[in-house]
Amino acid sequence: MKKLMIRLVLATLFGFMFSSCAGFGQKLKRWMGGQPEPAAQAQAAAASSGPKFSENPYVNPGARRQYRQTKRSIAEESQLESKAGSLWVTEGQGAYLFAQNIMRMIGDPLNIMIEGEPKKQLEAKAKVINDLLKKIELQRLRRLASRAAGLPAEPESEAKGAAGAGGDGDEAELFPVKRVPTRITERLVDGNYRVKGSQPFMIGTREFKVIVTGIVRAEDFNEEGTSASKLLDPSFDIVSSRKGKDGEI
Repeated sequence: MKKLMIRLVLATLFGFMFSSCAGFGQKLKRWMGGQPEPAAQAQAAAASSGPKFSENPYVNPGARRQYRQTKRSIAEESQLESKAGSLWVTEGQGAYLFAQNIMRMIGDPLNIMIEGEPKKQLEAKAKVINDLLKKIELQRLRRLASRAAGLPAEPESEAKGAAGAGGDGDEAELFPVKRVPTRITERLVDGNYRVKGSQPFMIGTREFKVIVTGIVRAEDFNEEGTSASKLLDPSFDIVSSRKGKDGEI
């Protein structure tokens, strides 16, 4: 009887093996490895994926995805500003270039806005130069008048006249420069830029130049202009464009 039972069991096993060897082997491996059946895996995946629209049409689909990029979306994401040095062009072309030109090269222009304490300093220098010019002109006129009349010049009257003429004029009118065009002359190792430039202007009938030098930090670089008060190690000066016959200012 035992032998008969053993033969039946063996026959059943061999029948399963020959009928579906691959399926039986996979089932045996899953059973020995403790893995669940594919049907159970599919049910678990369906349960974890959440509700379906086919089962509940009132489920909130969530935020609407916007796959297509537009001019506005790209501009907002790029945060394009004038101070960023962007190559973005808002009109006049069919294709747009979105690269950020944050690297400045030697020779690139930058306007320095004359305002704040540097403006007061330059206005004071212009006033001093104007007073000296008036004094020199008054002395020259007195010498010419004395030579024409054959009389010696009066030093005291010259000094009084020069002192009285020195207080005329407004400092703001004497120095009308609002901005000075400069160019990058050196790129420093810390990422800052050394700039230098000049702007001519007139004091009376004489031509002068205001010279500006300094260091501009990379974050202060602005296409529209940088304030003179933001310069590091600044230097502001007023010099004559050409000297007179007597070598004076």
